[in-house]
Amino acid sequence: MALSRKELFRRGYKEQDIELASKVSSHEHRIGFAPDGGPPGSVGQILGKHGTRRRKTDPVDLTPRQLRKHGRLGAAALLADQEALTEPDVVRQLEIRMTANKLKELAKKPEKLEFDFFKGNWSVAEEYHDTIRDRIHALPLTPAKRAMAIMVMAEIIRWLPWEGSACTKTAAEIQDLLKIRQADVSHAIKTLEEVGAVHRVTKGRTKLIYVNPEGAYRGNVHNHLEAVERYKAEVFDLHTGEKRP
Repeated sequence: MALSRKELFRRGYKEQDIELASKVSSHEHRIGFAPDGGPPGSVGQILGKHGTRRRKTDPVDLTPRQLRKHGRLGAAALLADQEALTEPDVVRQLEIRMTANKLKELAKKPEKLEFDFFKGNWSVAEEYHDTIRDRIHALPLTPAKRAMAIMVMAEIIRWLPWEGSACTKTAAEIQDLLKIRQADVSHAIKTLEEVGAVHRVTKGRTKLIYVNPEGAYRGNVHNHLEAVERYKAEVFDLHTGEKRP
């Protein structure tokens, strides 16, 4: 049931808010929907969602300190609220207030993630990791060289392309990324080749480092089989079954 103006005023709404809600309600009924896409609202409903109880309606000059303590989104919400108070257009005023409410909701959530966990489908088989680790530990190496091989392996997997098996970084680039000696990278990759973790194939003047997609894969799972077959063709001689030079 529609509330009378007397009742609305008794509930604490100011005359100018009631007038504004009345204009908004008329506009919504004229166009057939509210700004949020919902059905047109009555004066009481609009006041309930966006109206204000008796309060000072003059905009307030917010200090930089007040804005900073609310964060960027919270500050934007406060500024939008103040802007609504000075907006003469009824429809725009309502939209600004709705925007301010949305900004307030967003301000309650993190503005961004420190890390991006959603770069694509990525999988490292547990059996692969466990087998390579155990093979490395079984070699007559110092603990430091074992740890180096495992670290280099993790970096190689980090740079697998989408649905590809060849690391997009060369040994020299991996050395630069990890800030370690060239000899350490060379020994680590040689160790990884020895245990079957990676295979190097010469393409022109570059030695590409391949990782078996059955062990580590990034891409659409439906194209996994194709990636495995492509890896076999690129890394191994199909006639002899031996690794390409």
